[in-house]
Amino acid sequence: MRTTLILSLILAAAATAAAEPSRTVCFAGTQHVKIGTTDINTRTVLERTYDPAKNEIRQRTWSDKDPSKETAATSHVDPAAGTMEVEDPTTGAKGKGTLEGKAWHWTSLKMKIDAGGATIETSSTMTDTAIHQDGVISQGSAPVGKLTGDMTAFNCKQLEAKKKELAKPADTKAAPKK
Repeated sequence: MRTTLILSLILAAAATAAAEPSRTVCFAGTQHVKIGTTDINTRTVLERTYDPAKNEIRQRTWSDKDPSKETAATSHVDPAAGTMEVEDPTTGAKGKGTLEGKAWHWTSLKMKIDAGGATIETSSTMTDTAIHQDGVISQGSAPVGKLTGDMTAFNCKQLEAKKKELAKPADTKAAPKK
């Protein structure tokens, strides 16, 4: 009887996980980093795949710093605990975070990333149509910078075109003065 109950629970959990399909969303936007008196603005395109069957979030990113260079990272997710771990093989950055909201449709992420002697603590709100990120960059225990980022979703069929736009100069037209 007990074995049957345990087997039923395992099968129900597997059916629930299988019911959530893998999906890919694409975003384009900007990130602003201020360290001391230095301002760095970056235009970014990213493709994010949520894969419940593998408990992964895979992300590919391109920026206007070098539009031909792709950065890829895979986050390993524990959807029941609402946690994730990521390691960026390109930069050696490692991080852990907590996710809030419905599994695979999370609405926020708090993350701490260690990268090259710096620590970045971020808080993000996210939907399938937008991502907003705020963060603090620290060296040791002293804050040295801030970052903000805003991205808007686009149809992933436009991914190649969006990546090509990164090679064009940024639109720096100032808003008309009122």
